[in-house]
Amino acid sequence: MPGAGGLTKALRLSDPLPSPGLTPFVSPLPIPMNAQQVAPFQTVGVTPSRFATQSPIYHKIIAEERLVSLHPQLPLTRIWGYRDAAVPVSTSGLGPTFITTFGVPMIMRLTNALPPDHVGFGHPFLTTHMHGAHLEQRSDGFAENIGPFRPVTAPGESYDLCYNNLDPGFSTGEPDSSDRPSTLWYHDHVLDFTAQNVYRGLVGLNLCFDQLDTGDETQGLQLPSGAFDVPICLQDRRLDALGQLVYDPLDHNGFLGDVFLVNGAVQPFLSVQGRKYRFRMLNGCNARFLNMRIVSASGAAQTYSQIATESGLMQGPLRDQTDSFMSPAQRNEIVFDFSRFAPGTVLYLENNVDQPDGRGPRGTFDNPRFTPVGTRFLKFIVGDRVADPSRVPDILRPFTLDYLAEVPAANRLQFQFSRRNGVWVINGESVDLHNPIATVRLNTPQVWTFKNNSGGWWHPIHVHLEYMHVLTRNGRTPALNERGAFCRRDIVTLGPNDEIEAFFKFRDYPGRWLIHCHTTEHEDAFMMTCFDVIA
Repeated sequence: MPGAGGLTKALRLSDPLPSPGLTPFVSPLPIPMNAQQVAPFQTVGVTPSRFATQSPIYHKIIAEERLVSLHPQLPLTRIWGYRDAAVPVSTSGLGPTFITTFGVPMIMRLTNALPPDHVGFGHPFLTTHMHGAHLEQRSDGFAENIGPFRPVTAPGESYDLCYNNLDPGFSTGEPDSSDRPSTLWYHDHVLDFTAQNVYRGLVGLNLCFDQLDTGDETQGLQLPSGAFDVPICLQDRRLDALGQLVYDPLDHNGFLGDVFLVNGAVQPFLSVQGRKYRFRMLNGCNARFLNMRIVSASGAAQTYSQIATESGLMQGPLRDQTDSFMSPAQRNEIVFDFSRFAPGTVLYLENNVDQPDGRGPRGTFDNPRFTPVGTRFLKFIVGDRVADPSRVPDILRPFTLDYLAEVPAANRLQFQFSRRNGVWVINGESVDLHNPIATVRLNTPQVWTFKNNSGGWWHPIHVHLEYMHVLTRNGRTPALNERGAFCRRDIVTLGPNDEIEAFFKFRDYPGRWLIHCHTTEHEDAFMMTCFDVIA
């Protein structure tokens, strides 16, 4: 089998060879298959919440090493990936996509089938994090085996996870139905090796629906649905001449690739009909920041409506947008109307961030630098106009501003992100998951300040368990796509010398939770800490 003998390997620091040149836009965009439900099974260590009113659905997922085709001009590439146990063989570069209905619990059994004697970078001990989910600690994918939970599995072991899919506040009779995601993703989160394992392919998506965002264009908000609701996982990689992944495990600054993948394929194309499409864009890169635009063949930016961030639908759409800036792990959802273009028109999804290395983009968060010509990830070929019942209403997911009354009396904590003795630290300390940086009480309002003291470096900061309402950026009211009164975020981006204030309230689940940079090389060395939530 072509590529079967290639070894996924570490890049020699003295030999940073470029990837092979490949012809873009020769393969169709792959759409990861949906995870299949299986018959209920006896779980180990998990049960749905007593507040759940519906029976759970069950899935079985396997983490394995497999060969996939990233591009027709390459031999097959050896990756690590998630596979639906109901499917004998997967050729996908991504894991199966979960379809979540709020109020319906989901139980997933993950079996680690990675080779214990693997070759190359990565660590075959796994813990799976459903990024952005509100869930108990046992199922959060904690990075290390601490306390009664043992989420890190060795090859040959299995672990059961439970996603209750209940609104935050359910346990106190104050469920917040506005606090629902629309696009989650899951990935490995093991201590010190998250960057390597995610880079090797341990990534998948989770699309979430409810009575508003129904997945049906005849109901609820009537957003583009079905085949017109397209997940877009954006990644960068580096390859050798045999098509195998190349990675530098000693590069703790942030590893950048020079080959650009969408849903596990190098620069694919998508034939679209002349109507509206919803694109759920995930920045799945380890360290690359993205500013995604849809441009004409000549490079002219086209407008669209942004409808969601990684924390779900916004209060209303941001119309006539041309730029979608995303830090690693952030998600932005847009609706683009192809009916504006004649059949045969060609458009491109491109990134124009000027970023030479893992430090982050040139410039600042308020004024990042962009390149005159962007890197084109995906080609669109417009077809005939068709009937289109979908719409983008003026109100998407309304939510109250009650949290603002809790800000003045909130508990206040500060977290500083910097570099010390060649490693990344939070409040001057490198990762120690046995000693929490703070202890907070359930249902107690919090205002946390995140300060970037690392000079010209960028840090996308992720807090587990709850979404944040961003209050201020550098003492000013944030832009609408970050403002807590209009939307929520689960990643807050710290550009050089930035300072963010954000409101939290940790609800329902006591336990130990992570805070870390989502430039995954920074996280692994060692910009991660933990905090305890107590009753």
